[in-house]
Amino acid sequence: MTALERDGVGLVEPTQEDIEQVKAAGGRGDFDADPGEPVRDLIRVPIHRLLVVDTATGERLGLVNWLPVMYGPTTGCVAWNIGIGLVPSARGRGVGSIAQRLLVEHLFATTPYDRIEADTDVDNIAEQKALANAGLRREGVIRGAHPRGGVRHDMVKFGILRTDL
Repeated sequence: MTALERDGVGLVEPTQEDIEQVKAAGGRGDFDADPGEPVRDLIRVPIHRLLVVDTATGERLGLVNWLPVMYGPTTGCVAWNIGIGLVPSARGRGVGSIAQRLLVEHLFATTPYDRIEADTDVDNIAEQKALANAGLRREGVIRGAHPRGGVRHDMVKFGILRTDL
């Protein structure tokens, strides 16, 4: 059953098998962080996921995820940070823009938080375009936030407020 759908792209609850197959099909991406110690024991935040599917064929196209980030001590200071990982065959077709826009609309419709943000590598031009096409605005650069290939890389911060819709 498709939870959210637009233009042939749907977001549905994933099974563990869906998650494993998408991760296996995606391989190691050009913009993945270097392997290292997981931070799960340091930071305990829930990571939510939905499966991105082709609504005509049911093909698994990727995963979107979101987690809370804090900018202060109250719920008014909470924002969602979203991300996406698409299988190689789904890239370059506009799927990422549609899926991320669906997720933004879903989070604003079902949660009280007024800010959604995303980060991507400064060299990941395709994802920067996808985020802009999904309605997020480029807000700035976070210097040296992402280790890749033994070198710290800058990230670009994008954001959207409920009032932007």
